[in-house]
Amino acid sequence: MNARAAAPPRDEASGRFVVNVGSSLVYIVLNTGIMFWYIPFLLKHLGVAAYGMVPLSSSLVMFAMIVCEGVNGAIYRNLAIDLNRGNLPAAQRTFNSAVMLTIAVSCFLLVPMAPAVWLFPQLFEVPPDLEGAARFLLAGSFFTALTFLVGSPFDASSLITHRFDVRNAIRSAVALSRVGVVALCFLVWPASLLHVGLGLIASALLGLGSCVIAWRRLTPQLHLHLADVDPHHFRPLLNFGAWSAVNTAGMLLLMQVDLLIVNALFGSTMTGRYGALLAFAVLMHTLAEVVTPIFSPMIMARYAIGDVTGVRRLLESAVGFLAFGLALPVGLLCGLGRPLLSLWLGPDFAELDTLLAVLVAHLAVNLAGRPIGYLLTAHNKVKQQGLVTLALGVVNIGLAVALALWANWGVLGVAAATAIVWTLKNTLILPVYAARVLGLDWWAFLPRLAGGAAAVLGIALACRALAAEWPPLDWISLAAMAGAISALYLIILIGFIIRPDDRKLISRLILRRAHD
Repeated sequence: MNARAAAPPRDEASGRFVVNVGSSLVYIVLNTGIMFWYIPFLLKHLGVAAYGMVPLSSSLVMFAMIVCEGVNGAIYRNLAIDLNRGNLPAAQRTFNSAVMLTIAVSCFLLVPMAPAVWLFPQLFEVPPDLEGAARFLLAGSFFTALTFLVGSPFDASSLITHRFDVRNAIRSAVALSRVGVVALCFLVWPASLLHVGLGLIASALLGLGSCVIAWRRLTPQLHLHLADVDPHHFRPLLNFGAWSAVNTAGMLLLMQVDLLIVNALFGSTMTGRYGALLAFAVLMHTLAEVVTPIFSPMIMARYAIGDVTGVRRLLESAVGFLAFGLALPVGLLCGLGRPLLSLWLGPDFAELDTLLAVLVAHLAVNLAGRPIGYLLTAHNKVKQQGLVTLALGVVNIGLAVALALWANWGVLGVAAATAIVWTLKNTLILPVYAARVLGLDWWAFLPRLAGGAAAVLGIALACRALAAEWPPLDWISLAAMAGAISALYLIILIGFIIRPDDRKLISRLILRRAHD
């Protein structure tokens, strides 16, 4: 990308910022409410050991998502560039080639999935009376991954057109249908993992159908035509997708392998307990994922016209927004973990508050670096990013086993390994490399990441001090304490931390002014 002068595009994200953020907040609240209700619901009806199969199967399926995410990233990048440059014939060829490619890759993935489902009880610790139901649950999880892959060319339309309200509406409907089917089945029949798998299948079909409808409405210029399938498009899609898949593989070794290690070293009961706490880490990922993509089309649009300055400003602001924004929920979880777990899952889970803190404390910094990935994607630097991430993922496995067994840290060692290795990647490697790509000082992104870490520490310490002085014994007192600390933090954030250029960016987005 050269630095030629070009006016930043008047992208639709500027005019839809309030709607996009509002719909994202609604989705966050809904997803949080579902999580707080669904996990105790499953634990109550299935038991801890049986519930452990739910997050375990999700972790296994995430490894199938290596291919899915790789192909999806390639589709989005190429289609977004074609459409932002106004090259409709190229976009048409990219879209149809992508549809054909996802169907072919899905058929290819069925080959390893079938034996994985059958061998599930032999490869992992599964209660003997749950082997058949666990296989069906894993099959349902794999089906969800395949529908995500097939739907990725259609799902790209909502991202490229900046219609996150549509995207969030679809995701909300999928989440509600997934738990709704399970709740209905539990009401009619005795609770079983079979019903959880059925909920996954039903919600996946709903999501795929909704994405196709959204594609038809949002990008009517794109059509399904077999004649537009261009074999020459397969190679760049596969090349980019392969390195993106390598990066995803590394990310999964950093983010998803911990539950597999816990199952292998500590059994199914601890898998269930650890998996319940992982829901909070998943929630933090959801918070980041509904906000971060809002900046992605804007970064990609500016990259397409060579606006280096616009890319840099957006990236710096995005990292800062995420670091200080995620610091609040992460700090609250670290500081109020014990009373929260006691009220939510029962006193038996209160002793896991330290584990919860280790699982989530690093996420404000690590998730804040996600927009940097969009920069490297735009510059087609996924090969370098992928190799680093994969290498660190392998290191994470060795460190997790070493800390858990040789250092006698138990499950804390597994969680600590992820925190250490992931933080190394997102503070000392990728931000420095991204700064070099943009021609900035190597430390350009580090102050905001450090600020997010300091905010987490301050909030956590304040929560611990207040909880020690006035222990929250019910949901009302816990909410009041969290609300008071949140209000004080927001006052400090708005009054002293948010920079003037960030305020200007927010004003432009809200007031629909896209010119710098």
